[in-house]
Amino acid sequence: IRDRSRGGSITSWRLKEYNERLDMKSGTGDPVSLVTEGSRALALTLDYGPTSLAVDDWAFESGSPSHIDLTDGRETAVVRYDATGPDGVAVTREYTFYADTYSFEAGGDVSGLKDPSGRRALWSGWPGVSPTEEKEDNKAPASVVRIDGGIAKDGLGRFKEQTEYPRVGEIEWVTTQSRYFIAAVAPDGVTCNETRALGGGETKSVGFKTAVPLEGESASVTFRVFAGPQDYKLISAMGVGLERAIDMGWSFTRPLSVLLLKALVWAHGYIPNYGIVIILISILTKLLFYRLTHKSFTEMKRMQDVQPKLNALKEQYGDNKEALAKAQMEMYKKEGVNPLGSCLPMILQMPVFIALFQVLRTTIGLRGAPFMLWMTDLSQPDTIAAIAGFPIHILPLLMGLGMLLQQKFTTSDPSQAAMTKMMPILFTVLFYNFAAGLVIYWLVNTILSIAQQYYIHKGPTASVEVSTDAAAPEGVPETAPASVTAPPAFEEAEVVQENAPAQTPSSSSRKKRRGRRRRKKK
Repeated sequence: IRDRSRGGSITSWRLKEYNERLDMKSGTGDPVSLVTEGSRALALTLDYGPTSLAVDDWAFESGSPSHIDLTDGRETAVVRYDATGPDGVAVTREYTFYADTYSFEAGGDVSGLKDPSGRRALWSGWPGVSPTEEKEDNKAPASVVRIDGGIAKDGLGRFKEQTEYPRVGEIEWVTTQSRYFIAAVAPDGVTCNETRALGGGETKSVGFKTAVPLEGESASVTFRVFAGPQDYKLISAMGVGLERAIDMGWSFTRPLSVLLLKALVWAHGYIPNYGIVIILISILTKLLFYRLTHKSFTEMKRMQDVQPKLNALKEQYGDNKEALAKAQMEMYKKEGVNPLGSCLPMILQMPVFIALFQVLRTTIGLRGAPFMLWMTDLSQPDTIAAIAGFPIHILPLLMGLGMLLQQKFTTSDPSQAAMTKMMPILFTVLFYNFAAGLVIYWLVNTILSIAQQYYIHKGPTASVEVSTDAAAPEGVPETAPASVTAPPAFEEAEVVQENAPAQTPSSSSRKKRRGRRRRKKK
């Protein structure tokens, strides 16, 4: 810290525990910086009367030591700056830093505000957290604000025609964030009434600045600041609800996402390999929904069994859709088949799948976490090699093959053969550039689904009784399957018939011929 500093703002904030990975060929990269080179964080601008004073251009004096190290056992350190600008306006800036935490306090005292005209407000903010990943999600860079009790977000994609988007209301905190990192400001004891999201141009981040209204000749403002990883536990510790800024998906799945995130982190405390933890979670969710998926797969199998009868109905009724629909519903009722039975159990599981997808996509713990063999980073695709610049990812290809095998169990209608092959291809393309952790989860889920479907189709419970008496439409021949065994009651009837006096067709025909001869003689 220099004795004389312009603006008294932060010019660099580096996270020693996390490295940038924009250029994967150069290794792990430099420590992540949350302040881009040439910009300043927590810079001040004072709206005073008809003018706006750029406090960040003032020359501040500091009596604090030029170097402070909190690794020597000290818990806190205070840095103070003072400056006097035009018209006798004085500004004091004070920072309080704490050991072993990403949060600190930034205070400011303003005095000498004697001009009563115009608006008085003190602006402060953060220039934006730049992307740190080789392939950053375009939806990740954003400024999130808690305003009037709700959450509002200004993403990078919004800044196409404007460079600023203002919001007015009671503001509890404001952030700038990327996929894994965040810088947030929360007023402490004062109320911010306006904020502006900043973006546009060539920048790949979204910054912000927020205003605190000033009254009287002097005022004191304190901000609580967090600048670090999007670690749910660390951010929650601030106690201002800042964890709401972490993207956990839709509002109705967010509680479930939080629960799964806590379970993931808790399990990693005992199993220091996130890849194994993801596999165990996949197995656990499969066991949790075993009965639902079993019912779904069973209904699929029963629909396959009645497929010949459906085809026969289509041939009989042709283009008469109303009669066909009625006949189909009657057949479903007689066969005891629910056409939606295979869909409903899967729909009930979707919130869990969506929540897991969001958790595995945004969890900071997966960033740089190795699994095994060539899978050295679960937050990135599992690239094993590159051919002519095209990366080869093994896990999505294995997942696609598994889904292709799974489709053979679920679809037997030849007319759906094209769709059977298209779905695995589409999912392979969709998952090809996903993080390895996500693909591992879905791959394990696919393997377990194949095993479950094999048990239903080939196991001891695979045989399904199919009624053939009332289900077939008129005009359609009913052919009993060769493998169907007659019930015991019919077996007994056959035995009785064998022991009874036989009335053979030959004796009956002889009686008829005698009757005809008698009529001719008469």
